Amino acid sequence: MKNDEWPQIDAIRSSVNDKERIKAILPGLFHFSLPLLIWMGTLAGIIFAPWWAKILLGIVNGHAIGVMLIIGHDALHGILFPKRWMNRVAGRISMAPAFHPVSSWVHSHNGLHHGFTNIKGKDAGFPPLNLAEYRKLSMLGKYSYRVSRSWYGCSWLYLKEMWFKWEFFPSTIHAPKNPKAFLRDRIQLAAFFVAWISLLVWSAFARGENIFLLIACGFILPQFVSSYFIGFITLQQHTHPKVAWYSELDSPSPAFFQAQLHGAPHLVFPYILRVVMRNVMEHTVHHADPAVPLYCLPEAQKSLEQSYGGEIVYEYWTPVTFLRTTRICKLYDYSTHQWIGYDGKPLSESLYERYILEAKDRLQVAVH
Repeated sequence: MKNDEWPQIDAIRSSVNDKERIKAILPGLFHFSLPLLIWMGTLAGIIFAPWWAKILLGIVNGHAIGVMLIIGHDALHGILFPKRWMNRVAGRISMAPAFHPVSSWVHSHNGLHHGFTNIKGKDAGFPPLNLAEYRKLSMLGKYSYRVSRSWYGCSWLYLKEMWFKWEFFPSTIHAPKNPKAFLRDRIQLAAFFVAWISLLVWSAFARGENIFLLIACGFILPQFVSSYFIGFITLQQHTHPKVAWYSELDSPSPAFFQAQLHGAPHLVFPYILRVVMRNVMEHTVHHADPAVPLYCLPEAQKSLEQSYGGEIVYEYWTPVTFLRTTRICKLYDYSTHQWIGYDGKPLSESLYERYILEAKDRLQVAVH
């Protein structure tokens, strides 16, 4: 089956109801305002609270920053609010506490990640290395990679592979196409950083508190928590023992159906975690149709799965399944489409044969 023989974009998106694409002001305001207020409130609380409460508030503050990044993600897709200017303002505000320049995010996420999902060398996500690339790393580089692919290394993975490489300090080839806008974004965020730290330092002097404790609880801890939260989410959105990655070895490149439906598993988290993560793990439908706002994702995911549920990796999430993913999804053999260990031994069956060729057969039968 050639690329044009897979279900096409229009057919896939027609499975989502129009009402599930409706952008509304009130839900948008709720999702935008709540984490922003929690972030501001907990930051104020960190300044005035006793030391033990500062730590707890720092954790909550970090979670709020991570949620704001999710909200900013929707806003910069232009789907949080019905008005363009509202999305632009909300996106810029929501991305600021995590220090994500708007211009680089739109370039790396909207353009590259959605345009070349799960294609190594083009997708700005977390493409796994192959064995040869891993063996070329220094000892420190190998250690860094191993940490980034562990359950405890999600923060390091996100900071190293996304924030540093694509968002704030990208190389020339990774940088957004508008250097003036990118420079302006970074200057604004640098000023915001100075203001944030200055507030904590001034507060410590004014209240006679330990400067380092206030900076640790009011800035460092929240940034760690938020980067772990986003790394935890982002890693699992496209990394799974049953999800294939692609490279220049694949000719033709994967069809939209392969990359967006096969490449974005639906991990069903417990209800409270789905609320905490703002439905962001209803991720298959977001890639199939990025016009669906986060407050409509659950229903839209159901609609998509009524039509293509057999082709979507569907799994109830538990800590055990997460640990299994980090145990299996280490390196990737792009020639055989298998997850492999650091010694080169296969840790999964051939995803090409099991989940791509068989999917073609199922779809061909369904068409006829």
